[in-house]
Amino acid sequence: MTSFKDKLDKELGEAPRFSQQLQDRILLNVSQEDKQPRSWQYPTIFIGAVVTILFLMVIGPWKQVDTSRHATIVELAQHEVKQFTSAYNWDEDSFKAGRTGWILGQQTYKKESETTLIANALQKAVISKKDNDYYAFRDVWVEFDNGQVVRLKVFLNDEQLAFSDRHTNLFYKVEDGDTASSFIALMQKDKKNISFGEMLTFLLIVLFLGWLLEKAIRKKYSIPEDPKYINTGHQSTTYIAKFIQGLALILANIYGWFIYTAAIVGFLAVSMISKIAIDYYYGREEKRHYTSIGLFIALVPLIIIVFIIYF
Repeated sequence: MTSFKDKLDKELGEAPRFSQQLQDRILLNVSQEDKQPRSWQYPTIFIGAVVTILFLMVIGPWKQVDTSRHATIVELAQHEVKQFTSAYNWDEDSFKAGRTGWILGQQTYKKESETTLIANALQKAVISKKDNDYYAFRDVWVEFDNGQVVRLKVFLNDEQLAFSDRHTNLFYKVEDGDTASSFIALMQKDKKNISFGEMLTFLLIVLFLGWLLEKAIRKKYSIPEDPKYINTGHQSTTYIAKFIQGLALILANIYGWFIYTAAIVGFLAVSMISKIAIDYYYGREEKRHYTSIGLFIALVPLIIIVFIIYF
């Protein structure tokens, strides 16, 4: 070692490689970096994104109904029906149908034979008094060619068909047996309910595939599983993100927000992107964010498959 140092000194000289002023500046910068707290920009972005998604879920579809021009069913029935959607709902106090692609599990009708059928049903409807023999059957959202929409709660009483306008609270009975039977048959033909068993099976498959994918990525890039967190900042940020996600889940279940496709996609996107950001910020030296990116990429086709099946 000594001989090597002597040769190096002869080549470069024995003078200090850095001036004393430059050494002091380097030491000062290193000291300031060590004392500087972790930036909270990623948790802030995550919280802001969650608040934005919740706000969008609360206000509903961006294209709102012009209630100042809202007409009765009798008046609207004179216009051509552009399209309508339908969703099963036996609860009279809630409404689960909306614009195409906005509500999960609803059925969309755009064919001329379908729009003509509901138009005939509306034209044959007369204002009546609701009795206790009627029970809620479906929710129907109808858009007319003049841009107006109407939200109808569909009621049945044996073969008797009736509607309740959610805006005016007026109750209508369809005074034509053939039209009522045809409309009921159309509603019963296309069932796309998502059962608890199907959802549980899908969730288990997703979790298992995610576990296998994470194992494969960790093995390929030598990403350690322990320690789970790089430091206390990493742990605290992860806990805050999980707390906010848990709170969002609770609120979604209470208010029924997860019937909206935007709510589901938004929640999953914010959750995954925030995890990628946190893992990249704290563990990019160990490539920990690779696992998050891999899971996010794998989740996209699974969501597409669900939409293809239930839309």
